[in-house]
Amino acid sequence: MKISDLIKIFFVINIIFSIIGIIFFGFNGFINLQVAFLSSFFIVIGSFIGYRKNIIKQSENYIIKDQHERDTVDQIDDKFDLYSEINENELSEEEIKQIIQDEKKKHNIKDSIQNTMKSFGAATSIYRVVGYLLLVFGFFGLKNNHILDPIVYLIGFLIVPFMALVVNFTLSKKENFTQE
Repeated sequence: MKISDLIKIFFVINIIFSIIGIIFFGFNGFINLQVAFLSSFFIVIGSFIGYRKNIIKQSENYIIKDQHERDTVDQIDDKFDLYSEINENELSEEEIKQIIQDEKKKHNIKDSIQNTMKSFGAATSIYRVVGYLLLVFGFFGLKNNHILDPIVYLIGFLIVPFMALVVNFTLSKKENFTQE
């Protein structure tokens, strides 16, 4: 499923909720739903786009290293080759502790900062920032104009996360159905 298909689904659901909002809560309910929906929508889509770009960028830079002909599961479970037959029989408990300490030393604050810098672009995606700005300014705008209805606003804000769960569940069911 393409992102454009998802956007269409979200907007169709938004229209349905908007009609229900106008019928039950009037025009103020409609405005509350729209402000909340659009801010939630831009935050979610902005996060998706930012992290997607980050993953693509990091996967392009990933270099596959020689793993000495170890199988994939073993590489995941024992990535430092600490539990192979050679290491289990030839290394003492102190040597294993020293290897573990050396590996821990490799993961320092510098790595954490580098990882944060790599993901900073995804966290500050323009779409995501626009969504948060719309959330804050929309909320205070509704409040200052005395048309904020917190229940309707919350319903409007939860449309996107709820629909994301529904779409994810639907897609996972389709994948399970086609795999069997």
